[in-house]
Amino acid sequence: MLVTQLIRPVARAIDWTPLAVTGTLAVVMASVIDAGSPLGVGAAFTLLRMMGVMLGAAAGFAVIDEMTASTGAVPVSRRLRQWLRCGFGGLVAGLFWGIACAVAVARLPAGGELRVAGMAVEAAVCIAVGLLAASVAGRVHQGRAAALAGMGGLLVIVSVSLVLRGPYWPWLYPEEENWEIVHHGWLAVLPPVLAALSWAGRDLR
Repeated sequence: MLVTQLIRPVARAIDWTPLAVTGTLAVVMASVIDAGSPLGVGAAFTLLRMMGVMLGAAAGFAVIDEMTASTGAVPVSRRLRQWLRCGFGGLVAGLFWGIACAVAVARLPAGGELRVAGMAVEAAVCIAVGLLAASVAGRVHQGRAAALAGMGGLLVIVSVSLVLRGPYWPWLYPEEENWEIVHHGWLAVLPPVLAALSWAGRDLR
């Protein structure tokens, strides 16, 4: 009952602009790139990977509470409020990515195929890490400064992972032989990230 009573006020308190802009951009790009002709598999793959990272950065804005200083004494735990914010941000980011993916798949040439399951896991991890980075930053900073710090944290993690080349590079291409193994690794990252989100959402005092 408490959770349902919180849904509306928490949803109204979230700054939806970054997610709405980024999500709309993802869908529009999936629709207009190479307009008038089929969308190449490579272009679709690169676009959806890029959008997973961008939506992860935008989702971080959902967890930022502009009123942190004045909501610390409310009877509802900060952890519950933050989980609701993470849920909203993660679901909306995932929905936009899913729509962009559906558009991209519909535009593939005959016989073209994307490894959607593995790519969806990558996007889910990027979104979860974006939420975590912003949540951790929100324990130190307030407002948009925390969201921007979280975005920077996500981009640093992605940049470092891009540099670490090898047979188990996280950003393998679908035709590479270790694709399945690497994506089991991506999936294994989700539980500790969610556990860390729970830690980051605890009360500040």
